[in-house]
Amino acid sequence: MTSPQTQPRPQQEPPPTQAEQNAPETGPAQRGAETEGGEKHAGGKVVHMHTAHPQLSIPYVTPGDMFTGARTAASRLPSMRKMVFYGALGGMAALEALEWPVALAIGAATEVITREQRQRAAGAQGEQRERPATEPARTEAPGRTEAPRPAQAATG
Repeated sequence: MTSPQTQPRPQQEPPPTQAEQNAPETGPAQRGAETEGGEKHAGGKVVHMHTAHPQLSIPYVTPGDMFTGARTAASRLPSMRKMVFYGALGGMAALEALEWPVALAIGAATEVITREQRQRAAGAQGEQRERPATEPARTEAPGRTEAPRPAQAATG
């Protein structure tokens, strides 16, 4: 016979917690299932993850494409002289030698004046191109007034 001290005791489940007592009754499959190894898995919620696999076309970029893009970007940058000017203006604003609204106004006014001068120069070049090559450009002295001569028609 075995003594009471050597007899295996039956395993008792721990008393249910307050949350388990208030939870609705679930079926035996949801309470926990014993696997082959004797492990218990508590029933829980299952999250299904869906992954997206979009169709992306990866462009083939050649070195020639890269150089063309770099040249295009470089052509849109201001000249080195302007970059130094705007850099100095920004540096003065950063060091608080100028207030930033004043520096911004100076930079904007400079850009507006530069564009205006460029448009005037382009307009003057356009007028010179429109003149016929046979008619020289006239320069008048300040005191002389001369009536314009009509253009001579070619006879032949």
